[in-house]
Amino acid sequence: MSLVRDTAAALRRIHVTPRTALLAVVPVPVVVWLPGPWPWVAALSWLAVLAGLAVADYRAAVPAERLAIGRSLPVKLSIGVANPATLSITNGSQESALLDVRETPPPGFAGERLRRGVRVGPMRRVELDLAFTPPSRGSFAFGDPGVRSYGPRRLAARRFDVPLAGPADVYPDVTAVRAAALAARKGQLRELGIKTLRTSGAGTEFESLRDYADGDDFRDIDWKATARRGAPVVRRFQPERSQTVVLAVDTGRMMQGRAGALSKLDRAVNAALLLAFMGTRAGDQIGLLVFGRDVDAYLPPRRGHRAFLAILDELHRAEGRLEEPDYARALRYLAARMPKRSLVVLFTDVVGAEPSRRLLDTLRGLFPRHLPLVVTQRNRDIEGLARGPVRTEAEAYRAAVAEGVLRDKADALALLSSRGSLVLDVLPERLSVASVNRYLEVKARGLL
Repeated sequence: MSLVRDTAAALRRIHVTPRTALLAVVPVPVVVWLPGPWPWVAALSWLAVLAGLAVADYRAAVPAERLAIGRSLPVKLSIGVANPATLSITNGSQESALLDVRETPPPGFAGERLRRGVRVGPMRRVELDLAFTPPSRGSFAFGDPGVRSYGPRRLAARRFDVPLAGPADVYPDVTAVRAAALAARKGQLRELGIKTLRTSGAGTEFESLRDYADGDDFRDIDWKATARRGAPVVRRFQPERSQTVVLAVDTGRMMQGRAGALSKLDRAVNAALLLAFMGTRAGDQIGLLVFGRDVDAYLPPRRGHRAFLAILDELHRAEGRLEEPDYARALRYLAARMPKRSLVVLFTDVVGAEPSRRLLDTLRGLFPRHLPLVVTQRNRDIEGLARGPVRTEAEAYRAAVAEGVLRDKADALALLSSRGSLVLDVLPERLSVASVNRYLEVKARGLL
């Protein structure tokens, strides 16, 4: 039995290429069309020679023991974007290695998996740069890469797996945070679409002096500096630091719909993460509330990088549920723990007048102590149905239904806005940058 198992294992490691199979059928026409035993003798001789060449090819292929293969992944993969993955291959033999390499990302990850014809010279090292796009957040696992090492004629190959299986944690879009951090250091945030707002007025901190310009408020003139310089000088202000912002993320039923390649919840989580980074960078205290029917997670407002990392971990764990969100329970929970005036950024979805009234009744409990900002996402598909051409009765019906959905949402947002809530409704792909810009605008206008 041991011999049988060893033989079966050895056969599984041998790969006969399509080239060999094609060459093996070459004698078939000769055997079919020519009579007598000689065509059979020739065919069998050909197959014997081919088998000998395939065996020699297999033996000439660089074995697994002479190849060192490693994998490099980011510690935190980002959802919805291409994450780099590098396979390094070191050939420790004196022969060139001709390889096909197949990476094994988790199911659902988009990206190139197979690299054919990878040649690694004797005592050389190469790196294969790949990229994979995760469709959702969570904990996943990469499998063992598969390798085929061919002989010089590519008639046969050694087939083996490299034991590199390991976990891969997919987080919100960390790459957007890294890009924002780099742009901030270079003073290039505007290139990402993020505004840098400074203004004067109540609730702001003094930054510097500058010459008076048309349109400046006379109340901002610094009369002592004006007297010294002999020309009007005004005080320049920047938004206050150490303000309080709470990010409230709804994980309920309406946030499970798709918004392009990602769900609405994943879009909201990405936006909340970027907003948390910009807030901690601005010196504000940032907190987090994740809720559905119940409160799933709460982080009290804190400032600094550790606060941001704690928010990152909680957003990584946020899971959507097919249940109605309990706004009243969530915001009562928040109001009881937030004595200081705060900007409450609520990432949710509002459909219909009745849900918006329930939300409005809940938000009234935040006034006047806190300032709510309700953030929702537009639906490009529904907008397309409502505004597209109508040629048939079915298309007219779909357009009417879509128009009704859009009108209900517009009425709901108008109702919230009329009662004192700030409202932001944007396309999903603009959600992160638009949320940050609205937060900066709130600070610049001194609304807190």
